[in-house]
Amino acid sequence: KQWVSTQSTGVTEDKLLISVVNCTTNKQIEDYVGKKVPVMRTLPNTPVKVRSGVVVAYPGSYCTDQHTALCKSLMEPLGLFSILPSEGLIDVASGLCGSSPAFLFLMVDAMADAGVRMGIPRAVATSLAAQTMQGSAKMVLESSEHPIQLANNVCSPGGTTIEGVYRLNRAGFKGTVMDAVIGSIEKTQGKEMRYNY
Repeated sequence: KQWVSTQSTGVTEDKLLISVVNCTTNKQIEDYVGKKVPVMRTLPNTPVKVRSGVVVAYPGSYCTDQHTALCKSLMEPLGLFSILPSEGLIDVASGLCGSSPAFLFLMVDAMADAGVRMGIPRAVATSLAAQTMQGSAKMVLESSEHPIQLANNVCSPGGTTIEGVYRLNRAGFKGTVMDAVIGSIEKTQGKEMRYNY
């Protein structure tokens, strides 16, 4: 708020102001500036550093289609760019896209640990796990098949993969992942955290 207020003299109505500030609405920024400035609220995640990230956005009251197109042209080189149906969904995307890279890094680390436990050198195990995750994500993006079907395609009857899937399911894998994402979303939304389940 203080930065926007002090810099607002240089902000004019013919310029697009792109915000990457989490938990701050377009209306709040418009009020801080005190002018009818087009504001585009965006939320990039950390993989934009390697141009494979996600940027979600929602236009403010004074944005036109031209402003949206300009923001898209600036953000698309960073990865997937998506205008959300409502501004409130940016808080949801914060947990789904903003926080989840940390969860995926933990998954890569856990897979690498398993490889190390079974004899693969650490650097090799980490590279194999990371590349496997990258390739699997690419298949989801480029395939018309549902992620569950893609998983089923790897599981032969009585085979090694279905054994691992069984152990993940037995440990509550899907519910745990959903709970982590929902917890991050609720924290963004300012909801009271309950730690005793």
